[in-house]
Amino acid sequence: MRLKFDLSHALFSSFDIDAGTRLLLKEIVHEPGIVEARRVLDAGCGTGVIGISLAASCPDMEVVMRDRDFRAVAFAARNASRNGLAVKLQGLGGTELAQCAKRPFAKIKVVQRNAALIAAPGLLCEPDPNAPYEAVVANLPAKAGPALLSQYFVAVGRELLREGGTFAFVIVAPLAEQARAWCMEAGFEIQRTVATKNHMVCIARTGERRAGENAVKEALAELGRGKADQWFKAYVRSHVKKSIAGASLVWDGIQGLPEFDEPSFATLCALALGRQVFPGSLVRRALVIEPGVGIVPLWCKGVLGSSEITLKSHDVLALAASGWNLRRAGFDNSVRILEPAFAKKENSAGEPVLDSAERGMEVLAPFSIDAAILFPEDIPKFDSASYYWPLLSRALKRGAVAVIASSATYIGRFVRQKPSGFSKLPQGEHRKGWEAVAFRRE
Repeated sequence: MRLKFDLSHALFSSFDIDAGTRLLLKEIVHEPGIVEARRVLDAGCGTGVIGISLAASCPDMEVVMRDRDFRAVAFAARNASRNGLAVKLQGLGGTELAQCAKRPFAKIKVVQRNAALIAAPGLLCEPDPNAPYEAVVANLPAKAGPALLSQYFVAVGRELLREGGTFAFVIVAPLAEQARAWCMEAGFEIQRTVATKNHMVCIARTGERRAGENAVKEALAELGRGKADQWFKAYVRSHVKKSIAGASLVWDGIQGLPEFDEPSFATLCALALGRQVFPGSLVRRALVIEPGVGIVPLWCKGVLGSSEITLKSHDVLALAASGWNLRRAGFDNSVRILEPAFAKKENSAGEPVLDSAERGMEVLAPFSIDAAILFPEDIPKFDSASYYWPLLSRALKRGAVAVIASSATYIGRFVRQKPSGFSKLPQGEHRKGWEAVAFRRE
């Protein structure tokens, strides 16, 4: 199939399709356990190269693309649409979202599909409501760490795959021997491996003793019995207790996220400034954008006494980690909202279309936030300041204060784009090249 893909500075392999993905596609193109499968999971889909390639070349195959980064999920959905493939973009809990519209690529012709193509957020080891599958394909991320990856092999065999299902993955060469061992320990039968200097592709199958369909039903039943957090224990890396900005905070460090033992300078700047500008304010509802492991939400609970904390992030792991640490601190009133929020579109009749930005605002009601702490990312060629200012303008109450923490260079850009209706407060914090500033909504 001839296909095209948009790539992103904000995502993995931002200039070309990476060598590991190319090697995996080459090895599975004639693999019966993959191309003849009726239901396939592309785990850690990124911009959707593997899942879209399978969907385009196998019109009867149902393909689900999942990734911890919702930016990647949105990109995968958009790439599918631009290649002429009908796709459903899902948010948390399976809610269907409108996509970021873009014209189809030119000179791309795909066969009419008869099965679903889904792009959805999800984490390794997290119970998948779309399971079980007949095949799972993955470019496994080395940064996930050996402890989590070994648990994922078990989850694939027991929960994600049907009996006799195929697991095809590529992994970096330094983890190749460990991956073979994880396969064996999880009960897989290795069919073949192909190795290069930098990567190894492995094709493995579940043994007859595996019963994926029953296992996933049991895993989902555990969720219904109030054990929704049990799978997340695989991500816990450390246990930390620190006194920060007037609060004694306790949190679990999470594999794949920073601040597993110490708060970042950005966090220290934000909370030191927050301690100056928030006292005296009634902060019933706090908003934390890009909450990371959850240190800032914990501080909002302990110092501001917030009765509701809204967490907004593109990283599903950050949302899950913050929720995990808040619940361990006895707080169970957090709201999770995914980024990105797409620009408002109109249909052919000129009528407004309810997109994910509007859906997010249904949760993040206009003029409902008493205090906000924001950690914007400086993404090349993306003006995130012009993205976040309208969001803050709509979400903050009059008199509410927003603390913004980032690199000193980026903060200057954010200050220059301040819209009318906001005033910059005189207080500020600087640490090791990081800066925090505060603005009041007039």
